Amino acid sequence: MNSVEKVITVLKVFKAIVLKRKIPLAISWNITYKCNLRCGYCGTYEKDTKELDTKNVLAVIKEFAALGTKFIKFSGGEPLLREDLGKIIEYCRSKKFDVLLNSNGILVKDRIKEIRNIKEIQLSLDGEEGVHDSIRGNGSFKKTIEALEVCKRHGIKVIITTSLSRYNTSSVAFLIGIAKEYEVGIQFQPVDQMYSLNSSKDIRLHFSPNQEEFKNAITYIISNKIKGNKFIKNSLSGLRHIYHWPVPRKVKCLLGLIHCHVEPDGRVFICSEFPDYYRYLTGKDKNYREAFCNLAFPFQCKECWTSDVEYCMCADFKPDSILEMWGRLTA
Repeated sequence: MNSVEKVITVLKVFKAIVLKRKIPLAISWNITYKCNLRCGYCGTYEKDTKELDTKNVLAVIKEFAALGTKFIKFSGGEPLLREDLGKIIEYCRSKKFDVLLNSNGILVKDRIKEIRNIKEIQLSLDGEEGVHDSIRGNGSFKKTIEALEVCKRHGIKVIITTSLSRYNTSSVAFLIGIAKEYEVGIQFQPVDQMYSLNSSKDIRLHFSPNQEEFKNAITYIISNKIKGNKFIKNSLSGLRHIYHWPVPRKVKCLLGLIHCHVEPDGRVFICSEFPDYYRYLTGKDKNYREAFCNLAFPFQCKECWTSDVEYCMCADFKPDSILEMWGRLTA
């Protein structure tokens, strides 16, 4: 986007906040639930969901482009397992989308030519090699670092994403050091039950962090942020919010106003952070404008602990969160 488009986009965000107007500026698309890793806290790969074929994916993208969507993030599962992802990204670029990709990094080196024009890649990293590999599988740490280095060489913006569990709360200093060493952003969130929804796993039994250790980790991150660490991409407001995990704290929400998630089969929903979110999937009976506008926010929604909480902080007019969002738009 050029400067004028960026300003218009920010104004649309404020319009959504103040007037409660639904404007689908951004979508996160779980393009596949297939995955080449078996991370201990995630049961996504167990989901059996039909995927749209290439033709229908492009048709959905065309509809969202007509609705004024500016950002599209492909996630999963592992989105690079889709052989047509390069074609999908190129089509998005032709429609003037800023494209983001969430990946475990395993296939990045092999697919770099197909993803070189994306705006940002979010690479999952859980800690030192032993910690990361114990959670995600032997050799995965080296593959993630390799992916980080390849993306840096090709000029792709990198954000490290870390889910804090009982196994890596002591790794935050190492992770912040990696971000500084490679001059990339890093974003933290707690491991929560959303990772194993509709799965046979219950991560609370094995992965939910000890609350005291989690608070100590977030305190350390906050301290670094206050000292001016520019690589930590959580806002202070967002960090102070997740510090209270898992005790609910009332916040506003922009999801469903400017943002929605898309399932592999094309159905849309607000987010997966509340129980039984599958009950709220909206089918594409006519068009995506109608599907988006008909999204209902579940009354039993629990608190937001994912990186999406930054949308909530912006909705609550937290200046630092707004500045972080502006920084992401103008990078």
